Amino acid sequence: MSQALPSLSLFVGLRYWRARKDTRFVSFITLFSVLGIALGVAALIIVSSVMNGLEGRLKGKILGAVPQLVIEAGEGPISRFEPLLQGDPRIRGAVPMLTSEAMVQRGSELGGVQLLGIDPDTETPLSVVTSHMLYGQLKDLSPGDYHIILGSQLARRLNVLPGDRVRVMTAQGARYTPMGRVPAQRQFTVAGVFELGSDIDKALALVNLSDAERLLRQSPDLRLYLNDAFDAPLLSAELAAKAPQQLGETLTLTDWRSQYGQLFSAVKMEKRMMSLLLGLIIAVAAFNIVSALVMMVTDKTADVAILKTLGLSRGQVMGIFSVQGMSSAALGTLVGMTIGLLLANHLQPVLSLLGIWLLPPGQPLPVIIDPVQVASVVGGALSLSFLATLYPAWRASQVNPAEILRYE
Repeated sequence: MSQALPSLSLFVGLRYWRARKDTRFVSFITLFSVLGIALGVAALIIVSSVMNGLEGRLKGKILGAVPQLVIEAGEGPISRFEPLLQGDPRIRGAVPMLTSEAMVQRGSELGGVQLLGIDPDTETPLSVVTSHMLYGQLKDLSPGDYHIILGSQLARRLNVLPGDRVRVMTAQGARYTPMGRVPAQRQFTVAGVFELGSDIDKALALVNLSDAERLLRQSPDLRLYLNDAFDAPLLSAELAAKAPQQLGETLTLTDWRSQYGQLFSAVKMEKRMMSLLLGLIIAVAAFNIVSALVMMVTDKTADVAILKTLGLSRGQVMGIFSVQGMSSAALGTLVGMTIGLLLANHLQPVLSLLGIWLLPPGQPLPVIIDPVQVASVVGGALSLSFLATLYPAWRASQVNPAEILRYE
């Protein structure tokens, strides 16, 4: 009998939900709730997927080119860090590197850049720049030739092509002369141009590591490539904690947050605000269920009184109207999830058909569908809807059969 009562609540609740409503207004409110939940769920899935895609593109094109995590070598060879890094699955590779803020000059044109001294042999299989070269390749950075590779925006600004010469000036490695402190400078020949399609194209220049050592008068540091650049803060803290125990020294580490932390914090904040705003659509639609159920309770008061005289408890009566409200919510959530996933998977063709380009023509809108995120959207919509059914269901459970059936 105890197992039959929940089944009875489910059966009656679904019958009420499928039954034709006595008033068109109740039907309209129910339909509005279903459509509102579907719209909110679909919009949240689509917008979240696009934001994930944009964040992924930024992470790949910016954090794939700049140092993600750097261990400053200080005194001694960088090879001493190898035991500290071995066996960590988050580390994709470790290469020597020198970095400095610099100015690149061609005639009267100047451009500020992050100058990276790299070893082409170890950098080529790891760097995202390798697959985005417009002219030349990383292996053209031969030691002693003083070649340089520039981003496309910087090359256009300086109006240079491969074979042209530019002057690189940096405060690191500056010399003291009778005239005062003079920045280190050197003529370099443009050996290649890369294009990542981001701000990196105007803010990065690559030279050979040995040439950078001569220019900057410094020893190389160790640059870590990670499988996920967002692991850098946690990995940095772990390495800093382990180094005194394993190496007997304190490490100085810097990661991508020092240059691009504000950018990615802004992207993360924008994702949260968009999710909040679209979540409010779901909340408003879910709580429209309250209106529909309250009117349904009023309409079915006599039925509830009869059911209670037949032995249904308050819990079973609440179950009936909770099932009814959740049926609308489940339908809206299912429709919204289906529409959201379909549009997210085919968003660019749909926008192209409508003649809409949110990015420069030729650049498809990046979309990354996160199953965990979709599950949280669906779970959140169903949870809000369930909360919305509690008050009307409680009101129905408080019906007094004696008062209701007195005049029947």
